[in-house]
Amino acid sequence: MGSAGSGSKSNTDTTNTNTNPDTHTDPGSDPTTTPVANVVGTVAGNSGGVIGDVGSTVSSVGTTIGSQTLPGVRPQTTQAAGGVVQQVGAAVSTLGSGVTQGLGQLGTGGNPVGTTVSSLGGVVGHVGGAVADTGSLVTSLGSGPLAPLSAITTPLGGAVTTVGGALANGGSVLGTALSTGPVQQVTQILSTAITPITSMVASTTQTVGGTTGLGAPVKTLLSTLGGGLAQAGTLLAATGGNPVASALGRTVTDTGTTLASAGGLVTGGTGGNPLAPLTGALGGLTGGTSGGPFAPVTGVLSSVTSGLSGAAGGSSGPLAPVTGLLSTVTGAIGNVTAPTAAATSGTTSAAPTGVSLTGNSGNTTTSNPLAPVTSLVGGLLGGLSKK
Repeated sequence: MGSAGSGSKSNTDTTNTNTNPDTHTDPGSDPTTTPVANVVGTVAGNSGGVIGDVGSTVSSVGTTIGSQTLPGVRPQTTQAAGGVVQQVGAAVSTLGSGVTQGLGQLGTGGNPVGTTVSSLGGVVGHVGGAVADTGSLVTSLGSGPLAPLSAITTPLGGAVTTVGGALANGGSVLGTALSTGPVQQVTQILSTAITPITSMVASTTQTVGGTTGLGAPVKTLLSTLGGGLAQAGTLLAATGGNPVASALGRTVTDTGTTLASAGGLVTGGTGGNPLAPLTGALGGLTGGTSGGPFAPVTGVLSSVTSGLSGAAGGSSGPLAPVTGLLSTVTGAIGNVTAPTAAATSGTTSAAPTGVSLTGNSGNTTTSNPLAPVTSLVGGLLGGLSKK
């Protein structure tokens, strides 16, 4: 049962010590010198802390089981049973640590998706440890009053232990495979893609919360509920007097911290155009309006979003985009009608002037976008002048 004790160690390594629900950094990091996660990363990191605390609680239960002395039950049996529970708790704690150190760091760079994915190797390793301890538990049943069953329990327990050892070794190999090579390259691409998306989502929800006026009261409510849970968890940990109560108290406390940090999803933005997150995302996806293969599309999108921005309260008035468009159209029409007026007020030379509206002068061709229309108008005017 040598692997049973590793569960409690991993729990002490994954305790969430963050006291500010609005930020999340790795334990021991200095927030003044390291990047701070975005709002989604903060919530994910605090959630990972809760998962780790649940694992710690389960492992504490396993420790308690392993230390019990029961009539008619050999110590090896209770210790093996406790080891199984400890390893299950360690698997949960490892997953929580992977979420905290991975997705919990969204917005700080690196490869948060890869860190979380690679933690699955450790999860599998601890599951293998639980299976191995289950084999030890089965083997221990064939002793004492149940010694006649040893002919069955010993080979069966040995087989289960072997399977558990294989799983534990496989977890180590899996962890290496998930953190290197092609998998690492894929997770890096996913991390690069998902980080701006999460920032956009957070900015959008904050803007909606600020625009509707619901953001501040919702954040206050979540902070109040989270603070109440945090106080209850602290009280539970202080008055329980045993490892299980202490771990459970931390779980409740960190649940309150996570709940309070979720308030950052509905408020905390800097205001401005409520469509800015959407237009920013469109600009990033299409490569901007001045270049790239989607430049014509982004030009249209820019015009549309500028119009929406003006309608939402731009400094040039709610109809500024419309009036700008009308100014462009009327300016083009003015350029067409000016030579037309000259054609109708002239003498017999008006016809050539009207014809010149086609934009062609000899073999020279202009880039007038209204050339087809002006050609038709020029032809009509030429016909009228001859009459």
